[in-house]
Order: sequence, then structure tokens, then C-alpha cells
Amino acid sequence: MSEALQPDRLMEALKQVIDPEIFENIVDLGLVYGVEVLAEEQVRVTMTLTTPHCPMGPEIIENVQKVIMAEGAASADVNIVWEPMWTPEMMTPALKAQLGIDEKEPELKIELPPPPVKKKKGLLSRIFGG
Repeated sequence: MSEALQPDRLMEALKQVIDPEIFENIVDLGLVYGVEVLAEEQVRVTMTLTTPHCPMGPEIIENVQKVIMAEGAASADVNIVWEPMWTPEMMTPALKAQLGIDEKEPELKIELPPPPVKKKKGLLSRIFGG
């Protein structure tokens, strides 16, 4: 295995691949689940897309292959999986902060005034109002 073909280095290189709809890299988005370096400098990238119907999926896969090949791999296999399904929680904390997505929604506390106390009306107030 060559020096360049280390999973950590390849994962860092994959930050060059930008999701064209979200304009953020696929690693920080949490789309890349793993990078394996196999025999004979073959690389397998296991990843997902934001949705199964992602219109940019073929472009993203092609860009992943280009980046891996540019790093010196003999071949780059991109394995798209749907389990676990991607959710925004998979993004890095830094990207969530940049996009304004808080880890935990603030809890709203609203104090309602007590219900009005109904007084029992006497005979005269019922007849004459009041």
C-alpha cells in the first residue's frame, strides 16, 4: 500500500468533492461512511446520497472516482448504500454551526395566565345584569 493510499488521507482528499445542490463537501455532510484500500491499490468508498432520487448522484460518484484515482489508486469503486439513511444529524458539528443547524432545539417555555375565576351570580345580578 502506497503512502498516499491511506484511508485517512483519502478521506481528506474526498473533501474536494462538493455536493452541487448543497455546495458543501461530501465528507463534512456525512455522506462518506468509509474508505477501504484493498489489494493492488484498489479503493472502495462506501457512501450514501442525501436522497435516493438525488439528481446529482451520478456526478458526485464520478467526482469521487476522479479524486480517488488522482490520489494514485488503480481503481475506485463507489458503493452507494441506503442504510443508514442520511439525515442532517450526520453532518460535522462545524458544518451544522455554519448552516445554523443546532444540535438541540431550544425549549420554549410559555407561562399561561391562570383561567379566570367565575363567580357565582346572585339572583339580582342575573335579573338586572352585572
